Amino acid sequence: MRLIKDLVDSRIVFYWIDESDKRLSPDHATFHQAQEWWKSYMFARYEGDERRKSVIDRRSDADKRRRMEAENKLSSISPYGRRQTDVPVEVDLDLVAEKLELLKSF
Repeated sequence: MRLIKDLVDSRIVFYWIDESDKRLSPDHATFHQAQEWWKSYMFARYEGDERRKSVIDRRSDADKRRRMEAENKLSSISPYGRRQTDVPVEVDLDLVAEKLELLKSF
């Protein structure tokens, strides 16, 4: 899955696509909304026994993670966690700049 930042109807939106560029999610107004949709989507796809009761990882709090690192209670090998949904999401493709340049040329 890839996160796309795009300009649609004069507003910035975020959405997820699969490997074949098929849209998986609706448009999201914020990066945070796109991230939350992705976490829920990934949790819903998991078919094994789920031990976690929440999609929010306790290590997602940056202040708490820094405190744990300072106290050496968190391994530096995987500071964000072991699951794919624990790793911070990043925009894979930003189409906004390209579309803004196109609009400026008119």
